[in-house]
Amino acid sequence: MKKNISIFVFITTFLFSSVAFSACKFVYDWQSGNNYMVCDNINSTTIYGNNLNTGSTWNQTQNSNGTYSGIDSNGNFYSGDNNTGSYWNSDGTTCFGTGIFRTCN
Repeated sequence: MKKNISIFVFITTFLFSSVAFSACKFVYDWQSGNNYMVCDNINSTTIYGNNLNTGSTWNQTQNSNGTYSGIDSNGNFYSGDNNTGSYWNSDGTTCFGTGIFRTCN
């Protein structure tokens, strides 16, 4: 009985998760050794990346309004806005502006 309940919970969780309603494709870049899973959702695209040679993983969600966020390969959370050029990383990096006027600390 416990096994049936566990299977039911797993299937229900999968069916109602955002990944279940997105169109994902897998991409391999042989030059860098990076693997990507790119999932297009209604208002965003999420990229999950990893490199089996280095063991690093990362992800980023790009929203249709120009904002983005993710976790870099060092485990730091970051977020930003392509419209304003603002960027913040939990390692302390901040950036402002766009183009030649972009400044970062």
